[in-house]
Amino acid sequence: MHPKGENSKAENLKIALVQADTRYDSVSGNLAHLEELLESNNEEAQIYLLPELFNTGYEKAFSTRPEAFGLETTRWMTLMAKRKKAAICGSVAMSEEGKTFNRMLFVLPDGTHFQYDKVNVFKFSGEDKVFSPGNELPVFSFLGWRIKPIICFDLRFPETVRNRAPYYDLILCSAHWPLPRIEAWDKLLMARAIENQAYVAAVNRFGQEEKGQYPGHSAGIDFLGRPMAEMPSEETIRIISCSHASLTSFRQNFPFLP
Repeated sequence: MHPKGENSKAENLKIALVQADTRYDSVSGNLAHLEELLESNNEEAQIYLLPELFNTGYEKAFSTRPEAFGLETTRWMTLMAKRKKAAICGSVAMSEEGKTFNRMLFVLPDGTHFQYDKVNVFKFSGEDKVFSPGNELPVFSFLGWRIKPIICFDLRFPETVRNRAPYYDLILCSAHWPLPRIEAWDKLLMARAIENQAYVAAVNRFGQEEKGQYPGHSAGIDFLGRPMAEMPSEETIRIISCSHASLTSFRQNFPFLP
C-alpha cells in the first residue's frame, strides 16, 4: 500500500527514539508493553522509531511464525499511529509469497505505509537461513523530508547507505546491536551522518535475551556527526528535533555530496 501524498512540510522534524526492551515471550505481550511505554511519553513527535524486531525480540524471531501484513503487529502499528497522530516505524519478521523478510515498516495514521526489507542479512547469526534479503534501497518522503531506512547490520555497508541525488535528509535505523560491538555502533552512526551530510536517528534495543545483552546507545546524530540526545542505559524515550534549514545551509556552504 503506497502512502498518500502530503500537503504539509515540517521545517523541524521531531523524532521519538523509543529505546525499548523486548522482554516478553509473546507478540501480544511485547506490543502491550510498548503501548504502555509510548503512552507514558507526553512530548509529541512526528515519528516514533522502534528497535529491530520489536514485536518478538531477536532470537525469538528465528522461531516465531512470521506475520503477514494486516495481522496483529501491523494492526497495532496503525492503531498507535492514529492515536499518536504520527508515523510509527520499526522492523518485524514478515511473510510474503512464501518468503520471510526482516521488514522495516513506516506506518502513517491513515493506515498507509512505506517499507524496506533488510538487504544485508547477518549471516554470522544465521539470519540468512530465516530471512530472504531485500533487493531495493528505497528513499521515501514524509512531511517534506526525504528519509533513508536501514536495519542494524546495514550500518556497516557505506554503499547501502550512500547518499545519491536527489539526496535524502535523514537516516532511520532500527537495530538489535549487542554489547561486545557497541563501540563500532557508536562510531558507525557518526560516520554515516558525516559522509552523507544527513541526520541519523537510530534506536537500539535495551535489555537481555538469552546470551545476548543489548545496551541501548540509541542516538540522534546531526550532519556534522554531533550527538543530539543523551540516552541513559535503560528503557526510555528521547525526542530529537532536526532542522531542515540548518541542513540545507550546511550543504550549500559545503557541497561535498555532488
